[in-house]
Amino acid sequence: MLAPTKKRMKLSRIFKSNKTESNRLVKFSAGDLNSPDIEFEYGKIYEQFDSSIKIAASKNQVQLLSDLLNDLEPPFYILYVLVVSRTGQEIGRYQSPTFETINELTEFLNKYRDYIETDARHHIWIGTVENNGLLVYDQHNVIFAYGNIEKYRNRLIKNKYKEQNFVFPTPHGHSFHEENDEYEKSILTEFEWEIFPLQKNDIYED
Repeated sequence: MLAPTKKRMKLSRIFKSNKTESNRLVKFSAGDLNSPDIEFEYGKIYEQFDSSIKIAASKNQVQLLSDLLNDLEPPFYILYVLVVSRTGQEIGRYQSPTFETINELTEFLNKYRDYIETDARHHIWIGTVENNGLLVYDQHNVIFAYGNIEKYRNRLIKNKYKEQNFVFPTPHGHSFHEENDEYEKSILTEFEWEIFPLQKNDIYED
């Protein structure tokens, strides 16, 4: 299955620690990069292509991933793509052992929900052993979904998503938070991950 196509950014800036008014860490901001304390929101929209759907995931990303998992067949695996480390870990693609059930996978995702949703040092891929579907939660708060496009689309419409073309905003900024450093180290001790080098489309160019 092909990896998602990456778009080039006009400008990206990196920030270390910002919180919203609700005291939630900000992962992805846009616009006035001198005040990167507001999470950018795309709205509840998706864009459909021939072999994939691009889904705006501005909030509750783990919940959305868990919902989309219902349209895939287990067993699953995770590819944890660490593109920036604040703790001296090896950057790369970390492939997990298999998860035999959705419950096993969602338990792991929920354990690291805050870290996954509030830090841009990584992408999260969820694939199937039978290679019949793939979900890629990108550091720009976008999910690329491959597999049964019609099922994904029906699920999104049921959840009041609307079809609309969209791109990553420019300029925009990614945040890597000191508060999340302990989780970067912890997640890499969860399994005996199999480590692969980053691919060129894992890191966006300015």
